[in-house]
Amino acid sequence: MVPPQTGTGFSRLTLVVPQGAEYQAVRRGANPTWSVVPIPLGSRALPQWWAAHQRELAGQAAILLGLSGGLQADFGVGTAVICQECTDAVTGTTRPYDPELTQWLVGRLNLPVVTGLTVPQIVTQPQEKQKLGQKFGCAVAEMEGYALLAHLPRLGCLRVVSDALHQTLPDVGTAVDETTGQLHPLPLAWAMLWQPGAAISLVHGALTGLGRLTALAQRLTANVEKNYNEVSATDVSGIQT
Repeated sequence: MVPPQTGTGFSRLTLVVPQGAEYQAVRRGANPTWSVVPIPLGSRALPQWWAAHQRELAGQAAILLGLSGGLQADFGVGTAVICQECTDAVTGTTRPYDPELTQWLVGRLNLPVVTGLTVPQIVTQPQEKQKLGQKFGCAVAEMEGYALLAHLPRLGCLRVVSDALHQTLPDVGTAVDETTGQLHPLPLAWAMLWQPGAAISLVHGALTGLGRLTALAQRLTANVEKNYNEVSATDVSGIQT
């Protein structure tokens, strides 16, 4: 499938989404003429994924869409944000997303522009979320952005919060296979059974976030040629994170 034309700045545009429920949510909302490519959950399986997709995606412009955790009190469940840069929680270094794509997303969706934080595993405790938010000054936590930018520098990023700063999540870290980036249902089920209150919070937040992802994918991919040309001159240089 050939991705649609998006204007003089980008000849083709692809959506990349963590595999599983997030991918399905975006696929439901996106215009069927758009290419939507699943990526592994987390960063560790991305090099193998890139080896399989490099010929297809090298040099292309793409938008990363997915769920995230809120690191600041202002970003509740269902809040959508555009990330203009991403900090790695391990090294503390930051990589920018493509500024032209960020401008296009701002004009297209009119959402807050923030800095994201890529973490090595799901952050489940409110105290840890607060600590990370204070240390790095980032608004949301996710698991793919910083590593993906190493392979796709012409990347924009759109995230939806599925768990807020105050929410406790089940300990689902073992449910993510670090080699394949897939979510294993049995460890996930055990974690949810062990912490039923946190599991209810997880499910509610995920359903809300996934619904918002579907709606945003629909908005993002509707009449893209006209809208890209209309907003290509948008200036986000003064936006604060």
